[in-house]
Amino acid sequence: MAGKLKVLLTAGGTGSAWQIAKTIDRYYRDRIELYLCDTNEMEMVASSVYSDHFYTVPPVKSKGYAEYMYSLIRENGIDIVIPLIPWEQGYFAEDYKHFHELGIRSTAPLVRTARTLNHKKRLHDFCVECGIPTIRVFETDEIKANDTYFVKKLDGFGSMGAKRIKGADLLAADRKVLDKLVIQEDCTGKGSRKDEPEEVTAECFYDGVECQTVIRERLETKSGVCTKARFRHDEEIDRTVKTFTELLPFPPIFNIQFVRKGNKWLVMDVNLRLAAGTGLSAAAGFDAVRAMLANILGEQVDPEWLKLDTEVKTVLRVYQEVVIK
Repeated sequence: MAGKLKVLLTAGGTGSAWQIAKTIDRYYRDRIELYLCDTNEMEMVASSVYSDHFYTVPPVKSKGYAEYMYSLIRENGIDIVIPLIPWEQGYFAEDYKHFHELGIRSTAPLVRTARTLNHKKRLHDFCVECGIPTIRVFETDEIKANDTYFVKKLDGFGSMGAKRIKGADLLAADRKVLDKLVIQEDCTGKGSRKDEPEEVTAECFYDGVECQTVIRERLETKSGVCTKARFRHDEEIDRTVKTFTELLPFPPIFNIQFVRKGNKWLVMDVNLRLAAGTGLSAAAGFDAVRAMLANILGEQVDPEWLKLDTEVKTVLRVYQEVVIK
C-alpha cells in the first residue's frame, strides 16, 4: 500500500463512520489506506468491512485515551485523523500542543472554535454578541411552571438527552442537574407548522474559502437519527452559515440545526462534525464526504458532487445486512 494516504477514522461503529468508509471504498480505494477504530471488537462494527486495518481502542472519556491514540498514530505512520466524537476533538485539534507535535493533519475543529461552539451556552452567547439570530436560552430563575421548554446537555452532542419538558419539572429538579443543561425556548407551533417545530439541519462542506450547504428536513427520526428526509436550499440559512465561517475557522464538514420562529430561522445548535444523516444528503446529490476526501487528497472537488438532484422527492433509510468474516 505504498504511496497511499493513511487515514485514521475514529468511532467506527457510528453511521458517520459507515458513510466515510463506504465513500473511501467506492471512490478512493487506490489512494487511501483506512485505519478504523472503535471501542467494540471488529466483528461488531459494520464499517470494518471497508477498512484496511482495525483497532479496538479505549472509550473516549477513559484515562489515557489521548496517549493511547497518539501511540497508535506514531506506530502506524498516520497522515491524517478524522475524529467523529466531539469529546475527543480537542485531542486531535491541529492547534493543540500535543497533537501538533505529531506533525500530522486532522479534520477536527481548532480548539478555540470548539470551545466557543460545542458548549451550548457559549454558543448562544456568541450568537447574541455577533448578531446571529438564535433561539432564546433561559436562566433557572426565569423558568415558569406552566411553560414548556426544550433542554439538552451543555456539552452533549446529537440528540443525547434532548427533550421537551414542563417548567414545573425543571423547578423540581436538583440544581446540580439543571447546571448541566441548557434550557431553550420550545418553538413548537411558533413556525409554519401548527403542532410541531419546523426544524432543519444545514449540512455544510467548507474548503476554507467557500461554504456549500444543503438543507435537510427531518421527516422521521429513530433513536435521534434521521431516517426520512427531504432537501432544499435556503438563502437565509446560507447567509447565516456564511457569517459563522467569516467569524471563526471551521472544519471541512459541519452542520447547523435551525428552528423556525415566525418568519425567521434561529440557530439551535452547531455540530462541528459529520451528521449521522449525511448519507441521506449524499443520496440526494450533496456528497460532502466525497468532497472532503478529495480536499484531503489535494484533488479537485467537482461541483456536481454538491448539486442536489431536483427530481428527488425524499430519501429514506433502511437497514442493511452486513456480514463480517
